[in-house]
Amino acid sequence: MLVLLNALLGFLVMLFPKGVQGFSFDDKVPFVHWTDDIDDADVSLQFVSATDLFTEKDRTVVDVDSVLADIEVSDTSFQDTVTTDTSFDEPEPERKLQYANDVRGAMDQFYASLAGVENGTESLIRILHYGDSQLEGDRISDYLRNKMQNRFGGHGPGIVLPVDISRARVSIRQSESADWKKYAIYTKQKLTNGHYGIGGSAYRYTGTYAKKVGEDTIVSKRYDSLVMVVNERLPVEKKSLEIDSAESISYDTTYVPFDTSAYVFDTVIEPRYVTEKSAYSWLRYRCAKRSYARVRTFSHVSMMYSSTDSVRCSVVVDGSTVQKLLPPRPFGGMISLYTGQVSSEVQLKFNGPSPTVWGVLLDGETGVAVDNFPMRGSSGTGYATINRSVYSKQMTLVNAKLVVMQYGINVVPNPVKSYKFYERMFSSELRAIKAANPDISILVIGPSDMSRKRAGEYESYPNIEKIRDAMRNAAFDNGCAFWDLYTAMGGKNSMVSWVQNEPALASKDYTHFNSRGARYIGEMLYNAIMSDYAAWKLAQ
Repeated sequence: MLVLLNALLGFLVMLFPKGVQGFSFDDKVPFVHWTDDIDDADVSLQFVSATDLFTEKDRTVVDVDSVLADIEVSDTSFQDTVTTDTSFDEPEPERKLQYANDVRGAMDQFYASLAGVENGTESLIRILHYGDSQLEGDRISDYLRNKMQNRFGGHGPGIVLPVDISRARVSIRQSESADWKKYAIYTKQKLTNGHYGIGGSAYRYTGTYAKKVGEDTIVSKRYDSLVMVVNERLPVEKKSLEIDSAESISYDTTYVPFDTSAYVFDTVIEPRYVTEKSAYSWLRYRCAKRSYARVRTFSHVSMMYSSTDSVRCSVVVDGSTVQKLLPPRPFGGMISLYTGQVSSEVQLKFNGPSPTVWGVLLDGETGVAVDNFPMRGSSGTGYATINRSVYSKQMTLVNAKLVVMQYGINVVPNPVKSYKFYERMFSSELRAIKAANPDISILVIGPSDMSRKRAGEYESYPNIEKIRDAMRNAAFDNGCAFWDLYTAMGGKNSMVSWVQNEPALASKDYTHFNSRGARYIGEMLYNAIMSDYAAWKLAQ
């Protein structure tokens, strides 16, 4: 049987001629045809060809050592003083910030505030680092924060959200009671009034939670087989992200039992829960011993929230309790919960109706705060759904001066011919942020390299440069700066080299940097910003 199977596979190998990648099944054409570009086909079947099997492939190989030769990642874990050394590694031209028509100005407002921190006219300014799962665990943001705080001053991890789904953040250890519910611009759970927090999310406690108390063994029926009945084709109106509108063919497909008496009994084990009432709802933030020194200490604990009722809150700092009454603030606000040095942990205990919590601020008095806002699965959309006045008020309260938008990898896995649709979508999100705060500077970071397996080997997705160009066009159209992460890390097939490097710099999903690789990205980003800042100062 194995011999016959291999003979069949060998026949298929010989059937696929040189230069042809597979079959495409077009919805509009009722037959199968060859295609040279599988990525442009609606539905495709790919199989290795004799050329791919027996011919050595000419693939781009990126030398990581060469790419990172001029990048020196600093280990300043125990540094707790602002350095007087203002040097940085001058980036290569392709790693510098980019501007529309090479005309500077998009970062000027941020640089003016940064200079104010240096000369003492500004107290604490804030960088909002938005992104997808590439930022989870505080990756990239953590290193950038440490470099900025060592250079300009500052303490603490900044704005921390009530729930961290990654459970991997190293800058602060956080936990919460089981009754918190999350609403976000990038998830299915939405708010009807658009009153999201500055991190694109909002959190409320319910007062109850589901507690697992055991398991039940149940017997269920399932059918042995199903038959698919395909009715006649029906024309339908189809709208998608790739094309504005087009008519396609749809099948009216139903599934019916082959024989209604032909079922079997199946044993299923299901967890058993009971609903428990919370004694109180709580959030806990503990200083991480292995984090950078300046992030481990902070002296100001505040909270951004909205509420139509007064809320009692117990603030427990290093074992000492302070009682706070949160006044009603229907359109949101910020309240100071504690001022003084925090050396171990902060716990917030709530009683009564739940406020909508937007974030807890753990900061120092002066310097730079860098906030990490990862949005798993997001492509950078949804900001336009945030209530503009609420968003604007929060930006003013926290003195936000720079927004960093790092997205793109969630658009990559399904290649299409054109990304004009994404350019328009992303542009509308940038406009929404600018409308909430016209004076804020925005830096857009393009997608990193991302690999998929083709013919047994990993290679870059073919659409990454198209997505990068779409994001850059959107940035330039809205007066934003742009940083090309794809090129900075080595370009085509660089992710393969980052994964296979010794030691590895990215995870084996060939998408996300690991903590070591994230430090290199953070160093390159810091150098790009500081180089641009130095040029701005010389021009003043």
